[in-house]
Amino acid sequence: FSLDGIAAGVDSLANRFSTLGIIGMTIIQSLTNAALGFAKKMTSALISPIVEGGKARAQAIAQAKFQFEGLGMDVEKTMANALAAVKGTAYGLGDAALVASQLGASGMRAGDQMTKSLRAVAGVAAMTGRSYSEIGQIFTTVAGNGRLMGDQLLQLSSKGINVAASVAKTMHKTEAEVRQMVSDGQISFQMFSDAMDDAYG
Repeated sequence: FSLDGIAAGVDSLANRFSTLGIIGMTIIQSLTNAALGFAKKMTSALISPIVEGGKARAQAIAQAKFQFEGLGMDVEKTMANALAAVKGTAYGLGDAALVASQLGASGMRAGDQMTKSLRAVAGVAAMTGRSYSEIGQIFTTVAGNGRLMGDQLLQLSSKGINVAASVAKTMHKTEAEVRQMVSDGQISFQMFSDAMDDAYG
């Protein structure tokens, strides 16, 4: 009685399992490497924007504080105004701080008017779906001029905001009267800002 045939069969079977084991391990290793590579890319894609956004916000805040100091503004109070204006909104402190520094260049200082103006920017930006800085630029132009002018009225109208109607409601006047007052340069920045805060803040 010979066991050679059985031994050969066992050897063949062992060789097959060994080959399958190598192939299986290679596949598992490839899948593991692919999964790790994908996880690394996903982590990088998710974290990088957060880190970069954080850096940009920190730089904007630092720049605004530098401008506050240069303009002789109270840094802590102005930052508190900016924070109060964007708290609970989708907008960041960095954006509000930069607009606050631009308003400060027009002579505005920390206080209720600063908070109301910055809150009005947030409200108008949210209503129009525009960025805080874009709407802030319109506000700072009005502040720099000292009054609401036809150009800014048109800019906001093109974004879907009827400023004349909002100001008219606050001042208890007709829209036509307000438009005439704008033409005559009689709508101050504060009147404009207060109306925007009442309507959208």
